Amino acid sequence: MKIVFIDQDIRANVIDGEGAIEPLKEFGDVRYYDDAPCPQNVLYERGKDADIIFFKINQFSNALIDRFQRLKFMQFMGIGYGNYLDTAHCAARGIEVRGIGEYGSNPVAEFALTLILCSLRGIVAADRRMKAKIWDTSGLLGEELSSSTVGIVGTGAIGCLVARKVSLLGARTLAFDVTERQELKDSFGVKYVSLETLMRESDVVTVHLSFTPETEGMITGKLLGLMKPGAFFINLARAQIADYSALREILASGGIRGAAIDVHYGEPPADWRLALMENVIATPHMGYFTAQTNTNMLKKSVESVLGYLRDI
Repeated sequence: MKIVFIDQDIRANVIDGEGAIEPLKEFGDVRYYDDAPCPQNVLYERGKDADIIFFKINQFSNALIDRFQRLKFMQFMGIGYGNYLDTAHCAARGIEVRGIGEYGSNPVAEFALTLILCSLRGIVAADRRMKAKIWDTSGLLGEELSSSTVGIVGTGAIGCLVARKVSLLGARTLAFDVTERQELKDSFGVKYVSLETLMRESDVVTVHLSFTPETEGMITGKLLGLMKPGAFFINLARAQIADYSALREILASGGIRGAAIDVHYGEPPADWRLALMENVIATPHMGYFTAQTNTNMLKKSVESVLGYLRDI
């Protein structure tokens, strides 16, 4: 049996990756490659003889899936794999695809807090000016988090942690979700409101929804248009939840002050125009990216595959 980490070097950015994959070697040959995005033909060469593929950052076309003749199982090293491959097509080919459960909510919540503070204080824009040897604070007047309203769209594991953190730092905190968390309301003063109210009243809107058919396209251009001119929009969930074309137009027209985007349509982006805007902080899907989280993600992914192997 051949097991391939097709786009993950288990030695890099983890703690004892070799030790984590050792149990897999009882079942066959284990190989791993670097974690840079690569073309479909390179993915084919890496995985053409694989029975099991671990993947994380590359998308798989149906045509590529059809070329894998031995493939029976694909393990996504994360939670949401639906925008990396066609799950129905894989199922029709007899290929099982799994993700993992919770593996790193806190670093994403911390990253959201970082982006909120950077946005409110204009830190990235100020840094760009300094690197260009421009000493100028015009347009950089900041806002204090303790005097701001933060709207959290989605209060699952990550959104709940964001709500706690910003509330403890003094922000007025609004939330939207189909299920309300009583603890957030009772202990942290979080107020659940309609999505329209949240978009209209928040100084910062941060999205932490799971990507499902129900949430796809949920943040429409109409909703973005409700935001305050001085507000910021942050997305660390999935790009497909928000209308980025409308967001780009609103940012260009000054309809809102700025945005911070960690997730993109295509990764790397198929369209770089949003990421290149001066009033956008763009990062390469790194909200989860810490050594501790990467290690936990690897271990959980290996445990998932071991469970599959022991069942067959």
